[in-house]
Amino acid sequence: MSDDKIHSVLIYKLLQEHAFWSYDETSIVKLSDERLIAEVLLHLDIDDIQILFKIYPKRMIQKVWKDKMLSQEPMYHGLNKFYAWFFFNIKDTERYIRYYKNKRYKSILCKD
Repeated sequence: MSDDKIHSVLIYKLLQEHAFWSYDETSIVKLSDERLIAEVLLHLDIDDIQILFKIYPKRMIQKVWKDKMLSQEPMYHGLNKFYAWFFFNIKDTERYIRYYKNKRYKSILCKD
């Protein structure tokens, strides 16, 4: 299956999950890769997330995960622990999440 077809299938599944209830339907067609990855991580199951790794590099998915989900810690703490362990092979998930959270807080507080 081509990348465009996979992209369309994932968008269809997100529509079935009502992930875009507040979006204008025309904007869904032009969904950015980062937004698609973030929505799949938040709304779809493991099989669909694994499909992401077939069309996007692991580094890109991990960056979106850090930017969109880790930055909202502790709201998605359980998911973040699972994703860190299962998809990104992070051994000490609690330590990793705590380090990232502290690093983010410091960057926010140290801005002049």
